[in-house]
Amino acid sequence: MSLLAERGVRWTVQRYAVLEYLCEHRDHPTAEDIYRGLKERLPAISRATVYNTLELLKEHGLVKELVIEKERARYDFDTSEHVHLKCRVCGRVYDLGVPPPSVSAEAEGHRVEELVCYAVGVCRGCREEEGA
Repeated sequence: MSLLAERGVRWTVQRYAVLEYLCEHRDHPTAEDIYRGLKERLPAISRATVYNTLELLKEHGLVKELVIEKERARYDFDTSEHVHLKCRVCGRVYDLGVPPPSVSAEAEGHRVEELVCYAVGVCRGCREEEGA
């Protein structure tokens, strides 16, 4: 609750539940994953509430939206700058734990506002299955 208040976000059961879900599920869930995960516990929650809450949390810097796939965004509770890996075999997204490359705020006369960096490859689990 205090994390929401610290960022000036009014506390509601739904907002807390979405933030808690992201904190407990560090596998970069989609909005639909979050909705399905909360629906049993909060039967009255709607998809619109989940999407609106994610947008609010993103605007206040409490979560990070990852646009790695064209058809859906994923969300990360860890807002620190780090690189993600999208496994081309299983489709999961992992934290790599390495910082993204640095780019100056001004590059060749352009103003850089955001750096989006992710890797595509094969995760450890899929590599182990390939080797079996």
